Amino acid sequence: MKNKALKLFTAFALIAGTSLFYTGCKKEEDKPADANAASDNAVADNAFAGIWKQISTVSDSSNTLRTPNLSSMAACATATITPWDLTTWPKTVVIDFGTSNCLCNDGNNRRGVITAVFTGPYQDSATVITVTLSNYYHNDYHVQGTQTITNMGHNSAGHLVYNVVVNNASVTHPTNGQTSTWSTNQNREFYAGYNTPLNIFDDVYMITGTASGVSGGGSAYSIVVNTALRVNVGCRWIVSGVFTLTLTDYPNYPIVFDYGSGACDGLATATLNGTTYNIVMN
Repeated sequence: MKNKALKLFTAFALIAGTSLFYTGCKKEEDKPADANAASDNAVADNAFAGIWKQISTVSDSSNTLRTPNLSSMAACATATITPWDLTTWPKTVVIDFGTSNCLCNDGNNRRGVITAVFTGPYQDSATVITVTLSNYYHNDYHVQGTQTITNMGHNSAGHLVYNVVVNNASVTHPTNGQTSTWSTNQNREFYAGYNTPLNIFDDVYMITGTASGVSGGGSAYSIVVNTALRVNVGCRWIVSGVFTLTLTDYPNYPIVFDYGSGACDGLATATLNGTTYNIVMN
C-alpha cells in the first residue's frame, strides 16, 4: 500500500497461478485466478496516500500553512494558498502539476490539479480538509474522487489522529481502459515529526482501518489492517505493518501481507494458504 507495491502483487499473481492448492485426487476448490483486485487496490491506495503527501508540502504540523515555494515541492508544480494570511478560514490550497507528467520528489509522476479546502488550522481538532481532483493522473492512471480528512484531536499518547474517508473513487487503467472503484475509512496517527514543521521528511504516520473496492475486471474485495502500517514520509515504501486482503468470491483464500519490522528496505512477505513468500519491492 505504498510506492512500488505493485511488484508485490505481481509476485502474488505468479504464485496464484501455480499448484499451491493441489489436493491430490480430491476435487479442486475454486481459487483466485489472478491478483487484479490486489493490483487495483495498490494503485488506488498509493495514489490517495500520495495526494496526502503532496498536500503536506504546503500544510505542516504547526497552526499555519507553509509558503507555496518550498524546495520540497517538485519544480514542475505550482501551489497557491487563498487567502494568504494567518487569520482567515477557510483556506483553499491548489497544487497544479500541469498537463504533462511532473516527476515529484517521491518518485511518482503526476499531472492535473489537487484542490484542498481547510476549514481551520491543520492541528486544530475538528478541522476538515476536503480534497478534490481535476484531470488528475498518478503514474498515468486517471484518478477521480473526493478525500475527506478530519482532525479527530489527540489520542491517549498525545498524537493527533486524522480520519480519512474516500467513497467510490475511480481509477482508470492507462492502457486497457478498465475502471476500478475504491473506498476506504482509515485513521492516520501523526506518530512523529510534528516537532519539526520545516521538515516533512521525518514525519511518520501509523495507519489503521479498512478498504474495499471492485477491480476493473469486476472482482469485489475487502481489506483489513491487522497491525498498523507505518508510513515514513522520507521512505518510498511502507516499512512495517500487516494487512489482509480477501476476495469476495474466494473467502477461504485470504492474502496476508507483512511489510517487515521497520527498516526502509523494500522487503515484505506474502502468506497464502499457509506458505510465506519473500517479496522485494524494487
